[in-house]
Amino acid sequence: MLLYKDEAFQDRWTTVPSLTLDDNIFVKVFMIPAHLMLRMERCWATPTSDPYSNIQYTFIRDSCPVLTNAQTLSVLKNGLGPEATFRIQMFKFVGSSYTNVFLHCNVQICHGGPGLCQPNCSSDDGLMRTRRDIPLSHTVSYGPIRRLLNDSEKPNLNAGGVPAVETFVLGGLLVVLLLITGVFGRLWLRSRRFYPAREAQLTLSNIHHISEVAS
Repeated sequence: MLLYKDEAFQDRWTTVPSLTLDDNIFVKVFMIPAHLMLRMERCWATPTSDPYSNIQYTFIRDSCPVLTNAQTLSVLKNGLGPEATFRIQMFKFVGSSYTNVFLHCNVQICHGGPGLCQPNCSSDDGLMRTRRDIPLSHTVSYGPIRRLLNDSEKPNLNAGGVPAVETFVLGGLLVVLLLITGVFGRLWLRSRRFYPAREAQLTLSNIHHISEVAS
C-alpha cells in the first residue's frame, strides 16, 4: 500500500504524511506479480498500528464504498488489474489524544478475468458470487498519517481572556516588584548589622552618666 499526493498517482509520499482535515489521501494497493487481479474487499482506519483495534472506521465494505458522498470517498479502480486505487478525505477519530491515522485493506486475489474480480456494487447477488469465487485474502496496512491541527483546534494561549500585551505588562510589573523587594531587603539587613553596635554604645554612655551622678 502506497500513498500519493495527487490523483494521477505520480507524486508519492516518501515521508510521514502530515495532512489537515481538508486534504485528500490518494491510496494505491498493488501486487506482484502483475498478471493477477486484485480487489479490495474491506478498508478501514485505526488510530494505532493494530488493525484489530477496538476503535475502527470502515469506509469500504464488500468491495464497495460505505460513504455515498463522492467528495469524501471515491473508489477509482478496483478489481480491474494488479492494483486498486481510491481517494478519501482526511478524517479524525473522536478524542483529542488521537492524532495519527493508520489505513488497512483486506484484499483478495483473483485468478480469473476482470469480470470475475470486478465488484458489482449495485447488486447483492454479484457481490456474493465474486466473494465466494475468490478465497485468497490478505491484509495490507500503511501508517502513520499525521493529522495537522486546524486553527480552531490549536491551543489558545490566552484562554483566560487576558490579551497578550496585557500579559507582558503584568510580567514586567512583577519583575520590577521583585527588584524593589530585593533592594529594600538588602537595606534592612544592612541596618540590622549596625544597630547592635549603636545600642551597646548607648548602654555604656548611660552607665557612665549614672556613675557621675552617683559620685
